[in-house]
Amino acid sequence: MTTRVHPSSRGLLHATMLTLRMAVADLTSTQAWNRLLRVAARHPGRSVDEVLLIARQRPDATELATYDQWRARGVHVRRAERGLALLPPSDDSGEASDIVKVFDITQTNAAPSPRPPAPDLVPVVAALAALADEAGLTVRLRQGLVTAVRTDGHRLDLAANLPISATAGHLVHHLAQRTLPAGPARHVQAAGVAQIIAGRFGLQPPDVTVPEPRRWAEILDPAAPDRAIVATAAAIISAADALTARLRHALDRPTAAPVPQRRSAHIPAPRRPDPTAAAAPSAADRTALYAANAAAAAFYATHLPASRAAAAYLRSRGIAAAADPDSSWQLGVAPPGGDALLQHLRALGFSHRVLLDAGLVAASRLHGGGLYDLFRDRLMFPIHAPDGQIAGFTGRDLSGHSKAKFYNTPATSIFRKSELLYGLALQLRENGPPTQFVVVEGPTDAIAAHLTYRALAGEGVTTVAVAPCGTAFTAAQLALLAAGAGPDTSLIMSFDADNAGARALDRAYPLAVTWPHGRVLGTAPAGCKDIAALLAARGADEALLDLLAAERPLPLLGVAQALAKAFPEGFHSDWPEARVRACRTVAPYLLDAVRHGDVDLLLQSAAAQLSLAPHELSQGVAQHYGSDRPDLGAGPPR
Repeated sequence: MTTRVHPSSRGLLHATMLTLRMAVADLTSTQAWNRLLRVAARHPGRSVDEVLLIARQRPDATELATYDQWRARGVHVRRAERGLALLPPSDDSGEASDIVKVFDITQTNAAPSPRPPAPDLVPVVAALAALADEAGLTVRLRQGLVTAVRTDGHRLDLAANLPISATAGHLVHHLAQRTLPAGPARHVQAAGVAQIIAGRFGLQPPDVTVPEPRRWAEILDPAAPDRAIVATAAAIISAADALTARLRHALDRPTAAPVPQRRSAHIPAPRRPDPTAAAAPSAADRTALYAANAAAAAFYATHLPASRAAAAYLRSRGIAAAADPDSSWQLGVAPPGGDALLQHLRALGFSHRVLLDAGLVAASRLHGGGLYDLFRDRLMFPIHAPDGQIAGFTGRDLSGHSKAKFYNTPATSIFRKSELLYGLALQLRENGPPTQFVVVEGPTDAIAAHLTYRALAGEGVTTVAVAPCGTAFTAAQLALLAAGAGPDTSLIMSFDADNAGARALDRAYPLAVTWPHGRVLGTAPAGCKDIAALLAARGADEALLDLLAAERPLPLLGVAQALAKAFPEGFHSDWPEARVRACRTVAPYLLDAVRHGDVDLLLQSAAAQLSLAPHELSQGVAQHYGSDRPDLGAGPPR
């Protein structure tokens, strides 16, 4: 805790050293010690002195920089804000260094930095298991453990019935114990490292009992317990930063070491770039396309009030409120004429090339290749990019003569339907990270879900309803949701109550169960084809009650659908082959239920569908499926 400063800064040095001594004196209680570790988790790369000073002066600080660093970023520190005085680590040059004044982002005119997406826990645990393997520690998931973790020499068994975030916290703790130097402080240091890493990677800190700092510090150094506390904190921060760097490096590798896990969605490998393809559009080109789409949306909006067909359709779907001029949905109508939009946008100065590249017009194969409006006689739903700009449209036929009820903007440089979600950007911009996302099949259902679930806002539950447009739910769309989620945001999947909806759920399920935040649920409109029909038939209040009553953990819905497909003629428990098939059908969904703590619910639901006792099904899964799938943890290790 020593540094050298210029004589002009001696007064500030005395004040800062006093603050530092008070920060050290604070560390006699468990509460203050845990606060120090939370601060260290938010500020990687800081020395122990800096972490102590931050914890004493502004423990809730999230992003710190000097006045000049903020100014270089185009950000200004607000007048009269008092900076935090930090003591930078002294170098080996022998030169004196000044006290550094830094300011938190909340002390500037900058908007708070967006919350980074929570790490996907599966690769985090895979990386941790790989590091443990390098340290000579074998990690396995096991069923039936009484505690979260069991150690046996060089083997570490984690309870498979607990959330992966909880068992991963214990894995970090044991990995730290394995790699830290032996000594009386190793237990405290390992617990501290685990708490910091848990804060940085979205894990639950391990439930480890550590005495109050005043007690273990007196054991480490009875003559100077304060010095022992600071030395221990410095060792913890250094070890946590080193482990963080190793984890980041492992996560950045193309592949990570295998770890026992459930089945996951197949994500195709990215295509190799085509050397003959045209160069990517410039920023100016993309700006022109966004501008053309915005002008088109304004044009469509002017035709909405006069369209009786659009009004009738919106009423039939229970979403007439979306046509209100004050609504943020920006609905519109493409008139039936062949080139009304083309003529309007040409008059505004848009070139034919921009309109073709934006997918608003197309060239006819007849009549010399003349241009015509791509969308005609359709109710128009703008689809926004993550930054809120209109990337494209989906249009619902109003004429009754088109084979395609919905038609999307073709793929352009700013519109790829598999990478966008209808309704996402608008609602996130209004509400911020929601309590829950609801994923439905189409734009009218997204609006209907928004109108239905908004009654929960009075109870503090915010809902963002989104829809893929003409595509199966994709990994890119899941990533969009994860980027806009909070740490406890739930994901609710709701597809149409028909065969197409069942197929959509089958395709979306493997992705949805990898949701890295809160609960993963499914629901369905009772007695109606979709949420919009439910809203139109029963009103918002009754529709909401029906949807809430139908909510189930998604693995329960998945296993019920899978068992119905596996036994279309009914399940016969007397047939050994049928029992084996049932166990093999249930097992993957049981693995998915482990992540969210729904094992008992799933066993009860699947057993009831099969007319078996839950323990019979559980034992059958372990017997018939666990023998060739060690990740199920069938029975104790031999």
